[in-house]
Amino acid sequence: MKDQIDNYHYDVVVIGGGMAGVCAALASARQGARTGLLQDRPVLGGNSSAEIGVKIQGADELGHYRFSRETGIINELFERNVNFPNPLQSPSIWSLVLWEACREQERLDVYLNTLVRNPTVENGRIVRVDCEQPTTERAFTVSSTIFIDCSGDGRVAAEAGAPFMMGREAKDQFGETLAEPVADGKRMGCTIYMRVRDMGQPIPFKPPPWIHIFKTDDDFPGGTRDAPHKLPPLLGTGGGYWWIEYGGELEPFADAETVRDELYRYALGVWDHIKNQGDHGADNLVLEHVGWVPGRRDSRRFIGDYIMTQEDAESCRVFPDAVAYGGWHIDLHNPKGVAAAPDRYWKGHLLRGRHTIPFRCLYAKTINNLMFAGRNISTSHVAMGTTRVMATCAVMGQAVGSAAALCIENRCTPRQVGSKHIRSLQQRLLAQDCYIPGGKRDVGLAAAAIATASSEATLVFPPRESWYAIPQKIAQSFIISGDQLDSVRVPLRNETNHPITVTLHLREGLRIDDFNNQENLLSVEQELSPGEHDILFSLPKRTLTPDTVYWVCLEPASEGVSCGYSQQEPPATQAGKFEPQIFETDAWFMRRIRGAFAIRLTPPTHCFGPREVLTGVTRPESRSNVWISEASLPQSLILTWDQPTSVSVVELVFDNNLDLTRLEWCSGGSPTELVRDCAVYAQVSGQRRRLFALEDNTCRIVRRTFESVTTTAITVEVTKTWGSDQARIVEVRVDR
Repeated sequence: MKDQIDNYHYDVVVIGGGMAGVCAALASARQGARTGLLQDRPVLGGNSSAEIGVKIQGADELGHYRFSRETGIINELFERNVNFPNPLQSPSIWSLVLWEACREQERLDVYLNTLVRNPTVENGRIVRVDCEQPTTERAFTVSSTIFIDCSGDGRVAAEAGAPFMMGREAKDQFGETLAEPVADGKRMGCTIYMRVRDMGQPIPFKPPPWIHIFKTDDDFPGGTRDAPHKLPPLLGTGGGYWWIEYGGELEPFADAETVRDELYRYALGVWDHIKNQGDHGADNLVLEHVGWVPGRRDSRRFIGDYIMTQEDAESCRVFPDAVAYGGWHIDLHNPKGVAAAPDRYWKGHLLRGRHTIPFRCLYAKTINNLMFAGRNISTSHVAMGTTRVMATCAVMGQAVGSAAALCIENRCTPRQVGSKHIRSLQQRLLAQDCYIPGGKRDVGLAAAAIATASSEATLVFPPRESWYAIPQKIAQSFIISGDQLDSVRVPLRNETNHPITVTLHLREGLRIDDFNNQENLLSVEQELSPGEHDILFSLPKRTLTPDTVYWVCLEPASEGVSCGYSQQEPPATQAGKFEPQIFETDAWFMRRIRGAFAIRLTPPTHCFGPREVLTGVTRPESRSNVWISEASLPQSLILTWDQPTSVSVVELVFDNNLDLTRLEWCSGGSPTELVRDCAVYAQVSGQRRRLFALEDNTCRIVRRTFESVTTTAITVEVTKTWGSDQARIVEVRVDR
């Protein structure tokens, strides 16, 4: 190492280059703070990186839940990924995409292969950290006004004296039903990924003598249910079995090398089982890759001004200082991992919707300039089961990066941001196309405009493609545009040889995906004779509230009834079914499902009008929050002011189909709903003047600044999408 110790200073330093750290660093630098990103590995992406290769998951639950995929910087990074292109979500290419995004960002310096330790703390603040970069044989220090620990393990935060929790709490500590009876130091383990290749001819595998042996499926915890070992997950570029997990009963740091070595025994034992213990269809497959870096789920959780718990997640609580959200189920793994057999591998709880994450969980209680994002935030062990997935970590990262920039601008601490500037932080995040349940963005001058359009779509449910057996009850939500609902027509099939009474209940919902309300506004019964029928449920006259979410619940008196179903999904609707919790068989609830039931509403509902672009919400919630035209292009959306208005900024948010999983998005390219070509015009002195145009657009959010014009109307003319014959615009914001 050199004798000379270099010293660097930044406004904001982010420690850890996983998804939380990357998004925190990009957000901070974009908002004017000189930012340093310190990463101890040679690549960016953390568990999603080339070294580990875990697919990024989030609130959409593997695409199961509608309108839940994360936007903001994580969306932009996937736009880059799609356009790179990286159709198979190769972790190696993904790490390159992240590196390119950080490298191009002004005011952001990235230090890879950089170990960070020994924080100097003065007067309750971290002043500097020591760094060592073996690749360059350099040692240096980095000082900063704000530090953000996104490293997962939080070594620097721990060395700075920030209090933390580790291991599982007892049920009575936070009143959590999913917690353990007695607290212990056990955690979820680490996972190592492997992938294989089809060689087109038989390839034998002679196992080494040191592996673990799995003779039958029963040797796995929970058998094939908890340890599914079908082959497709191993054949993708980012393939692997998440359940090859170990180490939750060992010390997470001192025993890290032991855990990795043991994971190799398990990984090759699983491969031996697939190749040699029965016919799994793997004769032509060869082991191509085994990761050298285990992916860690669980270590330190640092205490903030609030500790998020199971109840906060299960109740889908909307905190007043909410800055991020989650929706992944509470996902808790047996500390023994793959060695847990014959015990169950995991337990958890499906959520009824999206929960928020309060800003008070994202900064340290005792270190005044320290924030967190990722699995190390201030939660109970149970709540960490939902907040720890990478897309959720990414939106937390964007939140703390934005908060750090606010700290620099206002010369304040993170806690003061939470107490004095939380609305400003929330508005910044909403302006970056982040989603905060219950939050509404200020749309600027557009709020005073009247929105009209060349046409608007009518909500139409798809025709029946198949029959869906009703477990006990099913639900279908929608938005009505008037104050009456006269009837609901439903295709039903009675598979028995006797009549069955079917009851339709009408209920009001808070959001499209909210099936919690059990109060019936009205109920109608119909007798369903054997066979297939189109059943008309005529509803009693009742005045309803326009532009409000309602849902119908269908409840047959006995088994044997199916409802017409389609995998197509109209925008701003949600289907649900009443079923037991996957993990707790005595707990029943209405679970959201993909697809739609083939109902028909009378009168038709018009919930996709032009005024939906001015709601300040950028996905279906209590309204559709999207303008959709009729099925022909071109189509136009017009904002008109009573008085001439000076305009120099127009921002457009387009629909990029938040229902697509990330793999579907990457493999399919730009979503068909996304606007590809459009032009924006201003009415100036009675003449239409083009302000700007987009060609081959691939972005969800587009912002353009131009020389100020005084106008009475702004027109957005959509001429082409990436496949759809309808124009869709989610939001328009206009500024001086």
